[in-house]
Amino acid sequence: MKYYEAFLQQRCFRFEDAVRLIGSENAALTTLRQYIKKGYIVKIRRGLYAAVNLLDHEPAASQYLIASKLTDTAVVSHHAAFAYHGYANQVSYEIGVTSETKFNPFSFGGFRYRRLAPQIRQGVIRTADGARITDVERTVLDSVNDFENDMGFEELLQCISSIPVLNEKKLSAYLSEYDKCFLYQKTGFILEHFQNELAVSDGFLALCKERAGNSSRYLMGGIPKNKMEFSAKWRLTIPKNVWNNTMNGGDENADV
Repeated sequence: MKYYEAFLQQRCFRFEDAVRLIGSENAALTTLRQYIKKGYIVKIRRGLYAAVNLLDHEPAASQYLIASKLTDTAVVSHHAAFAYHGYANQVSYEIGVTSETKFNPFSFGGFRYRRLAPQIRQGVIRTADGARITDVERTVLDSVNDFENDMGFEELLQCISSIPVLNEKKLSAYLSEYDKCFLYQKTGFILEHFQNELAVSDGFLALCKERAGNSSRYLMGGIPKNKMEFSAKWRLTIPKNVWNNTMNGGDENADV
């Protein structure tokens, strides 16, 4: 157990970390094989390991730290970031990882890790154990940008409805880096609905309107024509009664 305490302190580590600690690749390979056999560590995927807590025999690394160790640019984002911040409505066992370096999806410890292409670099926080997570404001914008490929519109709204306040300065900075008219358009449309709850200013909504451009777009795909309506203000084709349907469990006849 010569190196166990060092591995436990790191919680999750790469092969190259073990080489630096132990001194050579051959010695590191031998030690890792022995420790895996004895249950001191567990192999997550090729080149990535987690120390095992000997009290409960569970990996000492959280799913967020594991995700952050996948590549040098890996950041937990989207619905998984909402879950970390405590704003996810639905339980999900998929961890979205924004990373410049590609990796194949894989499963470990009951979670499935999948790569998402990065759009911006701002808005990342580091937790006490070293995990990298998008902050709340970037999480909102990433999710608005990608909700059709991630959590769906209803879950997005439920997550946003749980947030107590948003920092408009951060939102504006991240939107500027994104530099996508459609994202300004969708963000303005959605946050206008939560204007009172989140104390969103008229100025911020005006910024979104100004930067959205003049194009008319569909909020989401797959809407039957007889269930569409047009928001003239935001130039978006949206589902009829979209707020009733999503915020009241999908009942089209639900009261506001």
